Amino acid sequence: MLGPGSKQHQWQLLCSFLPGLFACVGCVPRGTRRRARGRVASPVPACAVTLLLQRLQDKEGDRAQAYCELEHVLREGDSRPPCGVVNRLLAEVSQDLTAAQGVPDSVRMAASDVLVALARTHFSLVMAELQGHLKAVGEMSKEFVLLTLSKLFTSYGRVPSAS
Repeated sequence: MLGPGSKQHQWQLLCSFLPGLFACVGCVPRGTRRRARGRVASPVPACAVTLLLQRLQDKEGDRAQAYCELEHVLREGDSRPPCGVVNRLLAEVSQDLTAAQGVPDSVRMAASDVLVALARTHFSLVMAELQGHLKAVGEMSKEFVLLTLSKLFTSYGRVPSAS
C-alpha cells in the first residue's frame, strides 16, 4: 500500500526531488571538476544511477522496477557513469542475470535490459562481463546471458570478438 508513511512513498518522494537537488548542490562525479572531461555531460544521471544501485544492493523494493528505472536513466541523456559505479553495477546485475534459481524471469529480463543500456557507454566492459559468464564453469543460468548478447547485437550491430 502506498500510504504517506510507507517506505515506497518516501522513496518516490525522494526520487522526485533528486534531480533538482543534485543540480542545486552540483553533484559531479569525482574528477570531473578538476579535469574538464567532455564525456560527462550531466551530473544528475550518475547520481541517480548510484542511488538506484544502492537500492538494489540493499535489496529494497521491487528489483524489476529498480532495473527499469536504471535502464531509463542510462538510456536518457549523454552522461557516462564513473567506472567505479559501472563495476559495482555490473556485479549486481550479473548476479541476478546468472542466478541458478530464485530470481524471477521478469527481474532477469530487466537486468538484461540494463546491461544493453549500459553498453551504450561501456560496451567493452559489458561484453567482457558477458563473455566471462559464458566461459564460466558451474551452476549458473546462461540463457539470459545469451539473450543479452542477442540484444546487444541487435541494438549496436557489433559482433562479439571470439577470444
